[in-house]
Amino acid sequence: MATAEKTEAEKRLEEEAERAKTKLLEEIKQFKVEDDAAEEDVEKEDERVQKFAVVDPVKVGGNVKYTVSGVDDEGEFSAVRRFREFHALATTLKNRWPGCYVPSIPEKKIINKNSDDVFIEERRSLLERFTKEIAKYDYIVFSKEFKVFARGKGEIDKVLFAMPRQTPMQVLEKYRLNFQIDEE
Repeated sequence: MATAEKTEAEKRLEEEAERAKTKLLEEIKQFKVEDDAAEEDVEKEDERVQKFAVVDPVKVGGNVKYTVSGVDDEGEFSAVRRFREFHALATTLKNRWPGCYVPSIPEKKIINKNSDDVFIEERRSLLERFTKEIAKYDYIVFSKEFKVFARGKGEIDKVLFAMPRQTPMQVLEKYRLNFQIDEE
């Protein structure tokens, strides 16, 4: 009789072990589904980042102009920009998005007419890194400030610096729209 009871206990133990194994496998599958969804988000983000580029530095007088291209919510764009316009974008984003991450930009440095190609290529590379970093953040890429930079005409730096100051309520409303803030 002791062997019969042991067999019954073993059966229950095996059943419980099988249920635990099935539950564990279901939980692992759920993690995989969540990981796959996260990977899809990263792939979409990476796809946009890859479309951003700063290329073809061209010396015009004492200035260097770069061709900037990428994609925003209106589609693909391409524009020719000077360093001071990149600088104006970074400064304006920092002022109009207080407390939010804004990628760094290379330091300002006066270029003389005999500037070497190594410096120009290094700056181009750093500006490209700046734009690719921007591409990771919807709140920047879809912002009014970035639209002026990407699609604006004329002296972009002056247009950016002329943007009106925002009230704290305007900043808060912009954050609510971009970051789905629930205040409760």
